[in-house]
Amino acid sequence: MFVLTELEGPGGGPPRTIAFANAQVQPLDFASLRDARLDRPITIPLNWRNGTLVETTVEGTEPGQVVNAAATLESPFTSCAIGLVKGGWLPSAFAVTQQNTTMLIDRNIVTQIVGRFKDGQRRYEQRDFLDLFADQPIRINPLLFVMEGNRRSAPTPAEAEGQMQEVAAKLRAALPKAEITVSPEHLKGALGLIEDSRVSLMSKHHLLRHLAPLLASPVARADVEARWNDIVVAADLHGVPRQSLVVLAALSAVAVPNGKSPAKRLLKFRNGYTEADAYNALADIRAIELFIAMLSYFPDEAIQLCTADKNLALLWAGIQASNFARVGTGFTYDMTPVDDLFPGDTGAAWKNVLEGKG
Repeated sequence: MFVLTELEGPGGGPPRTIAFANAQVQPLDFASLRDARLDRPITIPLNWRNGTLVETTVEGTEPGQVVNAAATLESPFTSCAIGLVKGGWLPSAFAVTQQNTTMLIDRNIVTQIVGRFKDGQRRYEQRDFLDLFADQPIRINPLLFVMEGNRRSAPTPAEAEGQMQEVAAKLRAALPKAEITVSPEHLKGALGLIEDSRVSLMSKHHLLRHLAPLLASPVARADVEARWNDIVVAADLHGVPRQSLVVLAALSAVAVPNGKSPAKRLLKFRNGYTEADAYNALADIRAIELFIAMLSYFPDEAIQLCTADKNLALLWAGIQASNFARVGTGFTYDMTPVDDLFPGDTGAAWKNVLEGKG
């Protein structure tokens, strides 16, 4: 339940209060995340839709009415954990306001949880939205932790099983009230995903190693077209679909001047780019791909991808994915990247690449 109280009522009178439940918190956009200082107490606009009024001191309203509300949240909390949801992002605690929400957490959030909590109690004085999970029966899916492994390379079945046992024990010790979705069936599913993605991951790995020497340094304006074409040719050479997120990220790395695209930071291009660098970048992109798959296959379930990686979150918010649909054994979705990923005419050029014209 949410409770909102005015700082001051109409005409300087007593502040009015409303309390409502079952409201949908509207996701925030790319720009709000880009500008947010998540390591500081956060101030963000919030909008709620279709809530049920529970209590009210506002004249002309009564419990049971449907309510929409808007407020600016000036919070004492930081937001190290970013909740990625359909349509954008929210501080992690706001991304699980729907009942039975599943939190798909990546490796850095596991580290945050284990570091912040013991037996459901906070270890630190600094307050973060993640602290609101301390005594809550939240549902946590550590699939991404298991699939990534701890050696900066794809785990073997034995390693994946060990990772699942390790993460389950750590999370249960940190948050004993949480439901941790691990079982032999979950392990089987993780191993299946690792195996099914092996060939695709290797092709993308070759692509990133191919591109790294070309994109490690910022691309001069005069070279943008040449590097853009290099990416498209390399994607075709290595059998990586042009509509894939890794190709989009590489093209954005070229399109945004001075190496300032969050996609470039996510790809981790640098001099001396290693196999481990490529694997880590692809693990981040795979997290978004799996999240998209879950939104497509389970449209009626509340799911968030929880991460502490702002660049990963910016890529998700920036592609503005929508229209998720299951088609046979696969799925489809649309992307409408923001100008921060493809400024000027590069947005149209990216669409041409998708259509095979680039």
